[in-house]
Amino acid sequence: MTMTIRAPARPRAAPTPRRDAARAPRRASRARAGDVNKRQEDLGGLGGDIGARDPTAGELGSNFGTSTLGHADTDHILQVPTAMAEMIMLKNKKCAPGAQAEKLDFQGQEVLRKQVWDWKIRPGRGNFECLRREFPTAEGEAGRLCELIAGTATAEGWAPATCEATSGSKVLVELGSDALKGVCTNDFILAAKIDANEEAMGMLVKEAPKARNWF
Repeated sequence: MTMTIRAPARPRAAPTPRRDAARAPRRASRARAGDVNKRQEDLGGLGGDIGARDPTAGELGSNFGTSTLGHADTDHILQVPTAMAEMIMLKNKKCAPGAQAEKLDFQGQEVLRKQVWDWKIRPGRGNFECLRREFPTAEGEAGRLCELIAGTATAEGWAPATCEATSGSKVLVELGSDALKGVCTNDFILAAKIDANEEAMGMLVKEAPKARNWF
């Protein structure tokens, strides 16, 4: 016969005022809406603020919604004043003379690229980094689109590295400088001005989604 002898249970220490005082802050930190404690908040990336709330009467009366943008994390982001936006928008700037152009590093490219999302930074045909975009248009309209883009470039005094019709319905544009072996601010300005050319953008057509074989 096998007998199992268990040690007697260890008595729990009686609560004392000092121990309760030490545990009080921890209990308070766990007392959150929806029974979510501080550690769970940190793991969830909530930053101590759970969910959104309804605006107060004072906030509604201030018409704060006319000067703020909604955001996924419910923060209120102030809109840039119209006058300031007009000053910093690339489409409203002028290309600098070629002698003043300087090659942009990665950080400089990323700041300006936010205004020309449809353009991608890729290696160009000249074996240097460039801003690249392919424009789809109706069949037979590629030549006219090239003319409009070239006209915008001529008006700015900054020529694209490549602007040609690759087919009857597609135009390839690459913006970059062979002398700089990369892209400069002028390339981003020209890209923004091309995007702002209403006649040229009105010629674009949306391409049908490509069929994919998953098997």
